[in-house]
Formats: sequence, structure tokens, C-alpha cells
Amino acid sequence: MRRSLYIYIITTLLCLTGLQAQPTLTSDIPSVKGYQIKVKDIDFNKRFHVKNVHPDKLYLLGHYGSDVYLLDSAIVRKSTAVFKSKKTTPCGVYTITSNNMVGLREVILNHDNKFTYNLADDRVEGSEENQLLEQFLIKTGNGNILELCHELNEAMPSSFVSKYVMSIYGVSHLDNIPYTDRMIMCLDAADLSDPRILFSHPKAWSLLNTQNYELEFDNTDSVIHYIDRVLNRPMCTPVRDYIVRSLFQNFDVHNPDYDPALIYLYDNFDKSWIEEGREGRYKRKIDNLRKIVPGAQIPELISHDKNGKAHSTNEIQTRYTVLWFWDPDCDHCQEMTPVLHKMYQEHADEWDFEVFAVEVNDDHDRWVAFSDLHQLWDWTNLSTSMGDQNLDFIEYFDIMTTPVVFLIDNSKKHTIIARQITLDELEHFFETNQKKK
Repeated sequence: MRRSLYIYIITTLLCLTGLQAQPTLTSDIPSVKGYQIKVKDIDFNKRFHVKNVHPDKLYLLGHYGSDVYLLDSAIVRKSTAVFKSKKTTPCGVYTITSNNMVGLREVILNHDNKFTYNLADDRVEGSEENQLLEQFLIKTGNGNILELCHELNEAMPSSFVSKYVMSIYGVSHLDNIPYTDRMIMCLDAADLSDPRILFSHPKAWSLLNTQNYELEFDNTDSVIHYIDRVLNRPMCTPVRDYIVRSLFQNFDVHNPDYDPALIYLYDNFDKSWIEEGREGRYKRKIDNLRKIVPGAQIPELISHDKNGKAHSTNEIQTRYTVLWFWDPDCDHCQEMTPVLHKMYQEHADEWDFEVFAVEVNDDHDRWVAFSDLHQLWDWTNLSTSMGDQNLDFIEYFDIMTTPVVFLIDNSKKHTIIARQITLDELEHFFETNQKKK
């Protein structure tokens, strides 16, 4: 159990996260001035019962949140290697591994910054905290891991080794419960008031990477509720900054469902998580998002048809407008534009909507040829190749890929109802709620 747990940890770290740059230290992060970690009796046969494996170099890997970085390396001479440095190093949990990527040991660098690890016997000398960790790992071979975690935490609740053990081993039984519940329970298990937890590898940090999971939010309120569940707990500033930054980066995936999350994170939490020199970039991004989230009102849009005549969204008399930004060279546009056009022909009068379609690639000939092929001239069919529109549509509507669709309620001062919904969702909206009375 002990070895399999650790091999799982190191495999996860090396295969899923990769090696990143060493984090920058700040004054509120505990650190030690220099270290010396001696690894002796490097014998894979005795330790792992693996023959003919003789590493010539060992590595010391550091952890920052879900990232892993290379802190140091040491050449193996006569079955001994020494990691040694005089630089200031963050306190936390480090991983000793070999050049063939076999995980050897997790060690704590905290008050004791000079100790020896005997690989063959898996024993630590000269560090009380690492000896406590060693004793815990030995017991996991024959005991209930969760019970052992609680015993250690009750015996030494304020020690860093107990905080670390709870944050990674104390949640090993949660793998099969729903993602959001697992995330909250992993955060509950970690002492987020201690910045040293950032330089360990509790499961909570990997769970923050929401791109690995299918998050389904019914509405904006559910997004905000999720964020509050994650952040509504005591935590120190470095940990809070890391969590807010991680959530922002992982919600920033050009999924419009997550735009309210980005705005909420930016507006409601201290902006110390933003890297120096990037404040303006984040402000511009959020200001742009505010203009295109549901509830925002679009300005007048003007573009030109194939005869060079200008058309404005303000001229549309229907209850709804479907903004359709597309590109005749885009495979998805080639497939979906005729589908939308069929919906328009069959239901535009019944559902009281107009399509304001703007080709944004400036490819005049392809636009005309595609429009002729599919007879798209009966809706408001425009192109940026036919004159200067009054706005830079690509920048204003954050068009990264095409097609981009907005549903607009003209009766409410051109208010955005939905952004980047599927055509099935658009049809469902009209069929169930918005038929013309």
C-alpha cells in the first residue's frame, strides 16, 4: 500500500502536470536558507527488488500548486548523491526521483534543512518531521489510512507533517464521489491558512484544473455559487491568490457560459493575484466581456450588403434578432449556416425573428458563391468586404472562431439573451417560450 500510493502520486505529478518554472518567492512564504539532503545506499535491488537498474543522477522536484518544477539534481557516486544549495528555498514537500523517473521518496523541507535519506532501508536521519512522515508511511502498509491520518492530526494538529498528510492521504477515499463535492472536501482537508501547503501536492490543487472535468452550470447563479463554495473558507493571501488565479485561468476557455465567472472573480476578490504588469490586460478583457454577456445591450451595428447598401440592427422590426458572424471558409459555418437558414425560412414569421448575418473574413467571392448556392439573400446577408462597418465586430464580440451567434431581444433595448448557443438550443428557446403571440 505504501509504495503503490507513492508511485501513484509521482506518476500523476510527472505525467499529468509536467515540469514548470520555479515559482517566485515573496515575503509571506516561509523559506529556508540553503539545504543539504544526502541520499545514500542507492540500491534499487534492495529497495524495490529491481535488478540491473543503476541510476547515475537523482532529481529533486518541487511543487507549486498543481505544477511540478525541477529544483536540483545530484550525480550518483558510489551509491550516494547529495543535493546541496545555499539559495533561499520555499518550505514544503519535495520529491526525490531518479533519471529513469522512478519515484523514490517525498521529503519535507522545513525547519530541518540538513538530513540524510537511506534509500535501501527507506529511512531518514536528522529530520524529526521526515521521521514522522516515515513512521506514518510504514503504518499505512497494515492500517486504515484515513484513521491513521486522523490519529496523526489529533496528536500533532499544528505540525506541518500532519497538515500535509491530511491534504493528500486523508482524501484518498474520495475518488469516486461527484467532482464538486470532492473538490470541496479536498479543500476542507487542506490547511489553507498555511502557505506551505502551496509547495506540497494535495489533491485539491489538481482538482482546481476545471478543464479536466465536465462542469455543467444551469445559469449564472450556479457559476457564482460554485466559486463561492471554493473560496468561502479561511485561507492565507498566497493561497487565495493562487486559487483565484487558477479558477480565472481555467474558466478563461472561450466558453461563454464561464464569462460571468471571470467577471465575478475580477470584481469580488483582491486583485493581488494578477501578475505585475498585466493589470491592464485583465481590465481590458473584463471590460470587453461586460459588453457581451447576457443582460448587456448591444450598440447599433452597421454593415453592407452585396450592393454596398448599409444595413443597421436598429432597422429590424422583429421581436428578436439572431446575430450570425460567420466565414464561408469555416467548415462549421458551411454546415450550420444552411441549417439556420432553413429554420429562418420555416419559422421566422412564426417566431418573430430576423437574422443579421455578417461574413467576417472579407472573402467577397466565397461569400457571394456560398450565398448564391444556398440562396441566403432573403435574410439580412452582409459582409465586411463590402464597406466599413461602424464597429470592429471581431474585437467587440470577442470572435476567436466562427460561427458566433447571439440572440437579441429587441423589445428590451437590444438586450443579449444568449451567446454562442447551439442551433438546437435556439430552436428550443423559440419553440418552448417565445412563439409569436
